[in-house]
Amino acid sequence: MSKIKSLLFPLHGFVDWNGGVDLARVLATAILHPSVVRNFDVCFACPQPSLVRRTIHAGLRQWRLRQAGGRGATDAGSPAALRRAALDIASGHRVIACTANGRGIVETASKVGADIVFPTMLPLGQSPIPRVGYLFDFQHRHMPDLFSARIRRNRDLRFERIAKDSNAVIVNSRAAANDASIFLGIPDNRILTIPYTPYAREWWFESDPLDARRRHGIGPHYLAVCNHFWKHKDHATALRAFAMLRKLRPDLDLQLLLTGDPIDHRDPRHYGELITLSESLGIARYSHFLGLIPKRDQLALLRGCLALIQPTRFEGGPGGGSVYEAIGLGVPCVVSDIPVNLEIDQGDVVFFRTGDAADLAGKVAKVLSSQQPQPARDALLANGDRNLARLGSAICDYLAHIPSMS
Repeated sequence: MSKIKSLLFPLHGFVDWNGGVDLARVLATAILHPSVVRNFDVCFACPQPSLVRRTIHAGLRQWRLRQAGGRGATDAGSPAALRRAALDIASGHRVIACTANGRGIVETASKVGADIVFPTMLPLGQSPIPRVGYLFDFQHRHMPDLFSARIRRNRDLRFERIAKDSNAVIVNSRAAANDASIFLGIPDNRILTIPYTPYAREWWFESDPLDARRRHGIGPHYLAVCNHFWKHKDHATALRAFAMLRKLRPDLDLQLLLTGDPIDHRDPRHYGELITLSESLGIARYSHFLGLIPKRDQLALLRGCLALIQPTRFEGGPGGGSVYEAIGLGVPCVVSDIPVNLEIDQGDVVFFRTGDAADLAGKVAKVLSSQQPQPARDALLANGDRNLARLGSAICDYLAHIPSMS
């Protein structure tokens, strides 16, 4: 296509969950990198649900939190909190409020004279404007037992519509790109795979880990799990490993910090069952189930931990968002050895056998016995800046040669 002068970044879909906001943040930060943004103007489209819809969503979330037994003084996953976080991504750039559907994106693209829409989680129909769709993952294909037949069917239909409706798609990993090729028949030249991009920003260092610890009642020596409390994240393995670690390293008086959304729509009881498991393992008093907390608090606590544990059994991107952030902050990570996680090519990362609590405990113990000073803040920022510039350039180069609609 001809040279891009204006790009529309719709926040539709990304504002619906914290992982979506985090992904939108890294993509937006990359294309707004000084070495990239000079190539074209960037405008954001922000969905504006009706008052009735906002009220229903807020009430439904509160009901689900109560059903899950969610703990924590704040709810950083509320619709209002997610919207504030999304708008913060676009700070300093033009933001257009529009209806929360594909038509709203198309109308906004026309209004601002956008040459391309990137990325979109919604199909845009017959509009001639080029667009890159986003496919998050194919977990429903690999772990069908976690989804009802209806949800599996709806996911397939949604992905098929986006694939057929888009000039190209963007995915988080080579594993997801392979799935897009196998399950949707998308050719390689229509798939943009995000290069692994751990990074840190200056504001990530503004909150003091000690202050965050005091606010949340956490001791000086702790491990962290920063995942939503969804079944495939396998918190149970982390809890069992932590119980072993308490015995392996009694000198450290270890604690375990767990942050993330308590709501798993597929099993509302899951969060409570994990708390019950911590009690049966005798580690409840050392385990802090914080739920969703403000991003600055989460990052401060991540900076202060001895290591991040990532026990997940499935991810769309290598390590998930928490490993992105931990590597960006120079925090050691102990990560399950599922294929997508093996795409991690940066950072202080050790892999353990997925689902094996004893192996996880042993690997964490080794990390704790060989702790190194964390890299300096300036070095972390410089490395993250290089990664963001690389990602921004990859996106810019791909969009400059985007395939025509097939």
